[in-house]
Amino acid sequence: MIGYHIAKRMLDIIAALLALVVLSPIFIVVAVLVVALLGSPIFFTQQRVTKGEKVFRLWKFRTMLNTDPARGLVTDAQRMTRFGRLLRSSSLDELPSLWNILHGEMSFIGPRPLPTHYLPHYSPQQRRRHLVRAGLSGSAQVSGRNHVHWDDRFDLDVDYVDTVSLALDLRIIIRTIGIVLRADGISQDGEATADNFGGTLKSDLLVFDDEVRSERTRSWSVRSTAGHEVGHCDISAAGDDTVVIRFDAHPEAENDEKVRREVIRLVTNRARATEATFAVWVLPTGSEDLAILTEAGFDDCDEPADLSRFGHRPGPDQTVAVCTLWPESAS
Repeated sequence: MIGYHIAKRMLDIIAALLALVVLSPIFIVVAVLVVALLGSPIFFTQQRVTKGEKVFRLWKFRTMLNTDPARGLVTDAQRMTRFGRLLRSSSLDELPSLWNILHGEMSFIGPRPLPTHYLPHYSPQQRRRHLVRAGLSGSAQVSGRNHVHWDDRFDLDVDYVDTVSLALDLRIIIRTIGIVLRADGISQDGEATADNFGGTLKSDLLVFDDEVRSERTRSWSVRSTAGHEVGHCDISAAGDDTVVIRFDAHPEAENDEKVRREVIRLVTNRARATEATFAVWVLPTGSEDLAILTEAGFDDCDEPADLSRFGHRPGPDQTVAVCTLWPESAS
């Protein structure tokens, strides 16, 4: 497919140039509206990853208000406006990304470029999505956009890498037009946009069944793939940048270290799916899980000042372990 990739790059250049010229009046109108309704800056920029895991700066129109804790504007849901939702649903926020296509960092069709802090959490198979240029739209976007779970999205991305062709790209373009017109899949249920990707949720050992999903709390019943009860887990917000994790193991699962390690891995991945920077894991004093948590990157925390910083006060029979979910963004 080397020949097609060369031809595809030429088509990207021609189409991006034409789009920038034809859509320039819309570009100007949207820019003026962003300044008037959301303030400055006009553009949202972020480091993203494309072919060969090369990092580049993605350009989009801004769709959210600036963070302002004094006004209660902290989370994506709090910062999103009706105008921002309109930009996203119409995909007009993507217009500045035409520059990324022209510059060779993106293509019109390919796996969506994702933030750099996701890189450590990809499986080797998922990393194969970076064998081609990132795209404005792709197989995952025409299969449900943000309604599709991360593991399924990456499966679709890798399948695209393995089957890329002119016919496939044309089908994705046609389906993208229909999805944009219908404004399908703009956000996940219960989210302003979509969950973060914190690592795969696939497991050969465990199944997590949703029980509660709200803006501040999520809970699951956990069972083995054989159907045996393992326990109950919940993740709840504690302040603006911290989540508290609790896991109550079923008596029959308490002595199975392999299962407990898998629980900690998957629950930590789920904690990264929130907007939190820190995770506080609460467990009974003397629990053997503290050693497993330490191996997983958690630190034993017993200083009152630190516990106050993370917005949690443990009970007399509780131990707390703290993990920085996104080390490069911690402050």
